[in-house]
Amino acid sequence: GTINFSQIEQTKYLELLKAADELGFDKIIENLQLYLINHQQDYLKSDPIGILQIVFLFEQLILLKEFCLKLICQETKILFEGENFLTVPAHTLELLLQQDELALDEIDIWNYLIKWAHAQNPTIGHDPLKWTEEDIKIMKETINKLIKLIRFQNISIEDYINKISPYKKLLPKNLMSDILQISNMKSFELDSSIIPVQKDLYPLLFLNWINNEDNIIYKTRNFLQYEFKLILRGSRDGFDGEVFHNKCDNKKETITIVKIKDSNKLIGGYNPLGWDGNDFKNTLNSFIFLFNDYKDINTGKIGRVIEKQCAIRCIQKWGPLFGKINNYSNDIMMTPNGEWSSSPNSYPDINIPRNFKIDDYEVFQILKRKF
Repeated sequence: GTINFSQIEQTKYLELLKAADELGFDKIIENLQLYLINHQQDYLKSDPIGILQIVFLFEQLILLKEFCLKLICQETKILFEGENFLTVPAHTLELLLQQDELALDEIDIWNYLIKWAHAQNPTIGHDPLKWTEEDIKIMKETINKLIKLIRFQNISIEDYINKISPYKKLLPKNLMSDILQISNMKSFELDSSIIPVQKDLYPLLFLNWINNEDNIIYKTRNFLQYEFKLILRGSRDGFDGEVFHNKCDNKKETITIVKIKDSNKLIGGYNPLGWDGNDFKNTLNSFIFLFNDYKDINTGKIGRVIEKQCAIRCIQKWGPLFGKINNYSNDIMMTPNGEWSSSPNSYPDINIPRNFKIDDYEVFQILKRKF
């Protein structure tokens, strides 16, 4: 027989999952998880923390676990501003603090952790400078595992001194010296001469696009591990194809950004594979983009590759080529002498002008920071 999940009361969903797990009904477990994720998101969003704690108890509920984790990471107020935050078990909080995609500044994560720790030990005062040795011991035992999950390298020196150093007796040894060694870390902005505004938002948007999140701009703690290294600027290095390959060959994960002359339009694309070689490169992860007005990041459009076997075209002495040629141009094409054009083929038509002159173009390589 079949089960019509839509006729089941919402309060019974988790009971059915528990029973199916105990009886080994794997198909029911899989289908009900998919039904909840696809058709009952309001129910899941009503109490993702409570659902997550139940899901913890059953190894097979992987889909629900991943959904709840992603939801909490993106909509952090559900957890950290919720009335149940202070009663969340340590093992649940530990799992959440392990997530790279947690969309919170690290200093805010620290503040929430301290707030949670005080709630577990309400008899201990809020001024750490007045703690007794017993107070320190209790607080250490409370957050020892959790404090190791704080990414202190993502916290500014100012915040470290003002908000963290008062709790220095809880901290790992040598932490301050480690922080000072990386305090000259570059800010999370594009070193761009063609994008004078919103320089901190463009990297976030590009990283979201790379992670297949097309409709949102949010910062996760994972993103701070990356930098956009400028490897070519046309006005500085030259506009011909030979310069492009000298600067960009054998470099994976590059973003090309082009400023169209006499307009506010930006176009470009992402190549995860590199520009060396002399043939097509196959990938499902490349994309092209258009911003109708670089001053407003919300005007951005993305076109993901359709014909993966022709995603990237490498020809020595030519500039970046996205897609295969259609009539007179690739989806984005730079000729050996620096002329630009576009003709949709291997990517969707996102209204990039067919022929255009440029003010400048830049290529950035996305690198993981070394702390």
